[in-house]
Amino acid sequence: MSTLAVLEQELKFFVPENARPGLLNAFDAVRTGRISLNAIYFDTPERELALNDIALRLRKENTQWVQTVKLPGPDTLSRIEINHPRPGPELDLDLYKGTDAEAALLPHAGRIQARYQTNIMRELALVQHAGSELELAYDVGYIESQGLRLPVNELEVELLQGDCPAMFEVGQRWLYKHGLLLELRSKSERGDALAGLAERRLARAASEVLQPEQVAAALTRKAYQLAKPHFVDTRDLEQFYRRSASMSLEQVIRNAALLAGVDGIRPSPILQADYLAMMRVGLRRLRSCRKLFKLWLNAGEGYANTRLTHYFDLFGKARDHDMVQLEITPLLLQAGMPGPAPQIEPAHVEHDPVELAAAAEFQSLLLSNLQSLVCGPALDLHGVDNPEHLIEERITRWFNTIQLRSQRFAQISQEKQHRLRNRIKSLRYCLEFLQSADDEGLHKVLRECQALIGAVTDVDVALQWYGQHAVSPEQAQFARAWLTQARQTRAAQAQRALNALGQHRPEQRLARH
Repeated sequence: MSTLAVLEQELKFFVPENARPGLLNAFDAVRTGRISLNAIYFDTPERELALNDIALRLRKENTQWVQTVKLPGPDTLSRIEINHPRPGPELDLDLYKGTDAEAALLPHAGRIQARYQTNIMRELALVQHAGSELELAYDVGYIESQGLRLPVNELEVELLQGDCPAMFEVGQRWLYKHGLLLELRSKSERGDALAGLAERRLARAASEVLQPEQVAAALTRKAYQLAKPHFVDTRDLEQFYRRSASMSLEQVIRNAALLAGVDGIRPSPILQADYLAMMRVGLRRLRSCRKLFKLWLNAGEGYANTRLTHYFDLFGKARDHDMVQLEITPLLLQAGMPGPAPQIEPAHVEHDPVELAAAAEFQSLLLSNLQSLVCGPALDLHGVDNPEHLIEERITRWFNTIQLRSQRFAQISQEKQHRLRNRIKSLRYCLEFLQSADDEGLHKVLRECQALIGAVTDVDVALQWYGQHAVSPEQAQFARAWLTQARQTRAAQAQRALNALGQHRPEQRLARH
């Protein structure tokens, strides 16, 4: 067992229940071994390791104890890993003196304690592909903390030697054949969340026993959002693009997994709508980032973006259904609309957001987008002089166009109002990745404009929907009158917010980056 720091790079997939028999059968043909893995994970009471994306564990691998620390790597899929064989389950932080982990761990030496455990049976297979060597690991077991258990059922594809694309090609093959879900949460991330849940229950003296499916549901009650602020601290444009695009794609992948039922969860319609909304925000962020760098995207990035557009539109239709049913209809009923509320017929299978998110075609597309960013380079900047200045000029042009079209918002067509909102989204999401975006001035105004114009376009969607689905002429008439008045009010509010854009200039903020 090496005591040197190594770069671990792997893909991880959740295995849905209906895919497990087939995956096990496929593993029989390639299995090279089996190993029992029982681990104890450590952190401080304030979770200082987890907050810095560091995992520290002692793990019994069959009969051998191994102490491991994992540190953040250069991309979404990579970790710096340092392993030390140990005679028993005793943690020794002195092993990290003189290593990359010393500064991260030794200041906390007196406060590190056990936080959660894992119990895993791992099926192993070594695979040769395209001149590269990879390890497949099918893990079945659970994560445990203070009596709470979260099941684990996942396939890992780790690159041992060779080229990055080989790992994705093997991952694509297993994903597509068995209907797997791309998963970005490590065991340590899930374990940290489980330990937090156990501590909250202990603090309120909760006595009810939670079954594993209830634990999974309790840990997935919120859609995934990017931490704030999330600016990218680099002036290297290749790195800036890859990091900002990767963060955006991570928001898509994580919420897609939740929507598709990772860990066997069965979320409520309201929670599904939240997952869907945040997944589309991630898609919009990713598309905005690619729009900003459009002139320099390599062929793979451009192709990946084009393929995502189809699903962005399909998920948009599903989001419109959620918005009318969960937001607009309750307002209409509260205002006195004759009932009953129209019942939305089950969407066509192509438009069902849960089935769309779980579909092998969509999951495969997410994996392809991830490959493009991880295996890089993503940009072709050869021969481009002063690209940073070109990016700043591009942002300024976006802002000037928005300002010009904002002056007569109430008079322009619905289609142009919708396009204006999309322009505002693109500008806002790109500015969020710039280091100066923590200045709330322009960012706050853009956020308000986006929300208020969104309220207008939501009414437009509802007007069309009730024109088609109202259960009676009286209901249709009431909805049309109420929504028309609501549109006028919301459009006036949006215009006032848009007028405030004149007090801001984005180039002043970009100049400080």
